[in-house]
Amino acid sequence: MQFATEPVDHAKITELRDREAIRNCLYRYCRGIDRADEAALRSAYWPEAYDRHGPYCGPAEDFIQFALGLPGQRNIHQITNSLIDFISSAE
Repeated sequence: MQFATEPVDHAKITELRDREAIRNCLYRYCRGIDRADEAALRSAYWPEAYDRHGPYCGPAEDFIQFALGLPGQRNIHQITNSLIDFISSAE
């Protein structure tokens, strides 16, 4: 039996890898904030990231410290119906 081979679509593979990386980042953020897991939370941000989060607007580092410093605060984040849309720089 012989299988037809299609040409490899490198752009599509790159898009799928990028989409999965974004999804994993969202999951790390939710796990980190929900469990007060500093390492997981930090892994969701670039070192120089800026966060606009409700009333907070500033460096992600300050938001992380603020969120982890809330006494007894636990959250439950659920991710449903997510859409990760790529916009071409030519658009």
